[in-house]
Amino acid sequence: MTSPMESPAVPVPPKRVGLRNVIVIALTTIVIVAALLLIKQPWKQAADTGVTDVPVSLSPGQVAPTIGALAPDFAAAAIDGTSVRLSDLRGEPVWLLFGATWCTSCRAEAADVQALSQAYEGRVHVLAVYVQEDQPTVSAYAQRTGLTYPQVVDPNGGITSAFAVTATPTHFFLDAGGVIRQMAMGSVDRQSTAELLDWLLAN
Repeated sequence: MTSPMESPAVPVPPKRVGLRNVIVIALTTIVIVAALLLIKQPWKQAADTGVTDVPVSLSPGQVAPTIGALAPDFAAAAIDGTSVRLSDLRGEPVWLLFGATWCTSCRAEAADVQALSQAYEGRVHVLAVYVQEDQPTVSAYAQRTGLTYPQVVDPNGGITSAFAVTATPTHFFLDAGGVIRQMAMGSVDRQSTAELLDWLLAN
């Protein structure tokens, strides 16, 4: 029972968060998330890998080529109108690279590939496969950039799929017997590649 000197307890309604407070909280959250993204820069990290993703469809049960395995054989049309079969190149090491005319990293390394192809001419076969591109496009690109090593087109992606290539540029280095001895995804530099080619020639 309430005494005469005491006032009856009056329930206090819970405080309501105003719209202004909600907006302030939301804006603060956005600023924090944006700051974290600027620090981590995930898009920059993806670009720094130097590769461009390409769609690839593997057959059920297909196993991607591995170091120590025989490279899948293929025949393709070269941009000069001739036909190239990979197995016909056995007897000398092969530098097989997958790229595209629209691939930034491929364009950046093209001069090094051209220089090495000339330095190792007659000792190492350099063969470029252009992923899902046609002959006129690649021919125009090769002429514009001064590329003279053999280049074939893979308009339907069959060769790309056989090698399970998921990004460009991707490089396969085969020994004289057609066995994969090294693989690399992304741009390669001239010195390291020259050392690898020398190793293939010596082994």
